[in-house]
Amino acid sequence: MPLNKQLYTFSYVCVTSGAAALVFSSIYLLVDMRGWKSMFLPFQRMGMNAMLVYVMAAEGIFAGFINGWYYNDPHNTLIYWIQKHVFIGVWNSQRVGILLYVIFAEIPF
Repeated sequence: MPLNKQLYTFSYVCVTSGAAALVFSSIYLLVDMRGWKSMFLPFQRMGMNAMLVYVMAAEGIFAGFINGWYYNDPHNTLIYWIQKHVFIGVWNSQRVGILLYVIFAEIPF
């Protein structure tokens, strides 16, 4: 990837601002118009403690918390459950499930 490439082109700005507007309007519709506040309560709590969430994410406390707890077996963690039931279970294919897990869980975080 070249270092002098202009990332923020007009089309990039339009696509990302449109996506943000869609997400914002859908959350507004669900929370304020339909009254589904309990579904988004964790996000409200994280917004109230934004500095704490930022520090915990920067120090790797979230990763240690999620990967550090298991039930009856060291392979029975929250990450293993998400990989098995969400990524592999939904697509009924271990190859596609592992690929989606790597794309959506390992690379961004």
